[in-house]
Amino acid sequence: HTGTLGRRVNDGLFVHRVQTAYMSREAVEADEANDPLLHTVAHLVREGVMDADGVLDVYNSIDADVQRTAEQVITRPKLKTSAGVMASIVPPKRANAATNGPSKEVREKIFDSDMRLMEQSQPMSRLINWALTDLMLEHREIALMGEDIGPKGGVYGVTLKLHDRFGPGRVMNTLLDEQSILGLAIGMAHNGFVPVPEIQFLAYLHNAEDQLRGEAATLSFFSKGQYTNPMVLRIAGLGYQKGFGGHFHNDNSLAVLRDIPGIILAVPSNGRDAALMLRECIRLAREEQRVVVFVEPIALYSARDLHDPKDGLMTYPYPQPGSGEIRFGDIGVEGDGSDVAIVTYGNGAFLSRQAAKLLADKQGINVRIIDLRWLNPVNEKAIIDAAAQCASVLIVDECRHTGSQSEALMALFAEQGPAGRETVRITAEDSFIPLGRAATVTLPSRDDIIEACIALTNKN
Repeated sequence: HTGTLGRRVNDGLFVHRVQTAYMSREAVEADEANDPLLHTVAHLVREGVMDADGVLDVYNSIDADVQRTAEQVITRPKLKTSAGVMASIVPPKRANAATNGPSKEVREKIFDSDMRLMEQSQPMSRLINWALTDLMLEHREIALMGEDIGPKGGVYGVTLKLHDRFGPGRVMNTLLDEQSILGLAIGMAHNGFVPVPEIQFLAYLHNAEDQLRGEAATLSFFSKGQYTNPMVLRIAGLGYQKGFGGHFHNDNSLAVLRDIPGIILAVPSNGRDAALMLRECIRLAREEQRVVVFVEPIALYSARDLHDPKDGLMTYPYPQPGSGEIRFGDIGVEGDGSDVAIVTYGNGAFLSRQAAKLLADKQGINVRIIDLRWLNPVNEKAIIDAAAQCASVLIVDECRHTGSQSEALMALFAEQGPAGRETVRITAEDSFIPLGRAATVTLPSRDDIIEACIALTNKN
């Protein structure tokens, strides 16, 4: 019958029970009689599409194919090493047709008035928008999907004008349902597209995280690289957003994304990096068939100033296609100080840059800031090398103390750094983010960084 066969493991415990152990024989046979396959066959016979003998021939032919394939499969070598098991976590690379990008005339028509603005420095949200525009012009298989990303341009205007530029067939408003968004992306990726789904806020990902864990990231693994669903998942996230939100709109946990084998996790800390990294994310999806998650710090979308009002140090000229690149694993290093290496990312890099100036001006402490950029996997060698000349290390992690990147970084420096060098970390509290004026009190601050650097240099 169709019941699951019982089998014994280890000390003889049953892990599966035969159906007739808890169902009557009559109930099992009734289920079998209601098999959809039998209903389909009956319908085909009734409509004269096939007769009973023809159906039986097809059934027996398929059964013979299965038996023949099974006999071949059981002779294949069995997996015996971790390397063999893990070989298909990362999908195989694939060849893509060469692209030369649009003509100058087409590009000017699409960008229209934005062409003049490119001569001026811009905040992160606009630079991401222009990078998406150029990428969609160059690669016609890119399609965007998400909540309100169409005519509205998203909550923060990051996809503004893209619906008008490329139409509803490539910039799709979806249901307010994250499972549907990622399900659509997975299906399109199966069919040769490079989907760029958007999750409106990081906390909303938890409604559909199994679409990544159970579907997208595991397809290559379980099919030995025969099937893939590459994509670039954009998520507006992390903390420090002021004015509204609470923990549904300010979420500072990336743990679930770091816990899925094969996923690439990228977090930019400024607009220029965001544009260049987004291009690399698309390359990774198109050429290496990777599932990439691109987390965009909400608090930095519109940031213009770094130290003083109107200093404009958080705005950047748009890096035109071909003018530069940030490759997968490339870290950012700012400053050449040797007192403290600050290892950080996202909003932490912004705060560390603020702290670095005050430390140099008022304390005579010179730091270097190591911006991770790529959080999963991290480029361990590049990080260790960049911090090699520094007397101490401070890890600034805006995610929660438990389960954050800082834990792995502490282990990295303990295992591969020089013996005796002081390494400490600043993280967010193990708390949800509250509403109102208290929105940043559980998160690392500029002053926390300054205080930690002073304490480290006083010990050396």
